[in-house]
Amino acid sequence: MDFKSEISKYTIIDLDKLKTNKTKCPKCGREFNYVGKKIICPECKYIFKLND
Repeated sequence: MDFKSEISKYTIIDLDKLKTNKTKCPKCGREFNYVGKKIICPECKYIFKLND
């Protein structure tokens, strides 16, 4: 089985309706949008968790 065709059959994400939040990396200070609670900074690759 081809993974890409298998996952696309069942996973549909409407990116226009996806709700994102804005955060700032505690290590490098870059601001970016995120989804979820465990985040990886795209600049420095620092992994951190948000407690909402």
